[in-house]
Amino acid sequence: MWKKLAIIVIIIIFIDPIYTAGKAVVQQVITWANNDEIETMLLSTKEKIIDVTAKLSENTSIETATPIEEKPEEGVAVTAPAAKKPEAKLVVTNAKEMADAMYAYYSSFSPKFEIQYKGNTQRIEQLVEEAYENAIKRDDYVYGHISKHSIRFEYGGRTATIFGEQSYLMTPEQAAFVEMNVQEIVASINKKASSDVEKVRAVNDYIVANTAYTDQTKSSPHSAYTVLAEHGGVCQGYALLAHSMLQKLGIETKYIVGYVGQEGHAWNLVKLNGHWYHLDTTWNDPVPDRKGAVRYQYFLVDDRTMAKDHSWIAKDYPKATSTMYNYFHNVDFAAQVGQQIFYSNVSDDNKLYVLDLQTGKSKRISNSRAQYVVYADGWLYFSNYSHGAYLTKIRPDGSGEQMLNREETKDLFVKNSYLYFTTNELKKMAL
Repeated sequence: MWKKLAIIVIIIIFIDPIYTAGKAVVQQVITWANNDEIETMLLSTKEKIIDVTAKLSENTSIETATPIEEKPEEGVAVTAPAAKKPEAKLVVTNAKEMADAMYAYYSSFSPKFEIQYKGNTQRIEQLVEEAYENAIKRDDYVYGHISKHSIRFEYGGRTATIFGEQSYLMTPEQAAFVEMNVQEIVASINKKASSDVEKVRAVNDYIVANTAYTDQTKSSPHSAYTVLAEHGGVCQGYALLAHSMLQKLGIETKYIVGYVGQEGHAWNLVKLNGHWYHLDTTWNDPVPDRKGAVRYQYFLVDDRTMAKDHSWIAKDYPKATSTMYNYFHNVDFAAQVGQQIFYSNVSDDNKLYVLDLQTGKSKRISNSRAQYVVYADGWLYFSNYSHGAYLTKIRPDGSGEQMLNREETKDLFVKNSYLYFTTNELKKMAL
């Protein structure tokens, strides 16, 4: 029988510069945190502060800490088996079955597939295109990880064979690693979060707190795997990992490919109580990376606010018009205590504020410029950038503010009844 040969080639190549807009632009957005600027501030205030700062309390004991051994995050496994691949050749009889077969291969990160079609081939090209469009629209997470793919087909009167070749931003084993570990992370979030807003915030916090923006990674910085396993990556990896986590938490989400200026960028849309909001975990992560810093300037944002520095093809995505959660957008270095968040207010020279999550209202509790805010045993601890970045503590009601250590201090965290912080070396203080 005479046989025709037809080829459809569809290629998508993500080149590094396309998804690196966040790096340069985020640095401009947070220039107030630039190391040189902070150093200038410290030098200009140091003499005055030494004269007026009280000495350490006799009850305060600070010692050099042994570096804490880095261990994998709780719930993050080291290895995972690859997902089971479909059979080598699937037989289909219509566009829906063909789309199902294509998606089965794509979602298992298979590099090749061969699908046997049985039926009328008069409209085979249209049938293949329809099946392909159906398959790739099913899951932004899968499609976002395809770096290059092609489809060709051969057909006769009543049969056709469709061949696919594709490459991905991560291997099947890496995809399985993400799947297994995201399930565990999500299970932990579900135990703690009581609302969808808290779940979305937990996703933002997890990714930002555990990731540094970089394209210098062993695996592709554009993949969810690299962000999760190497704790580094670029916007595409941030957004794809967020997409996976949000989906498994039952939050409706979309993966957006847009622009910042002339550079490509990726982020998410999330749906809460019938309203859509933008979530850009990349732009909520300070550059250069600041340990413990989680920002919310791009957390649950409306279209109008987002469009000030982002652009996208609006007709391809649902509208985000609600401003219900705008009260989050000034929050930096957050420490949550019950239904209150204590934070550095980026709109008020980084003064120390408290946000009531039940009312959405904020108030200042100190005139000190606070960073690296943590809470332990009835006290807030922070680096006081109004006074040389010295270690300072204060009660949650704003009383009892006092300096504890007259050295530039950063990277505060609490572990095993100790407050850890970094001066010229890692130190700890018993709580």
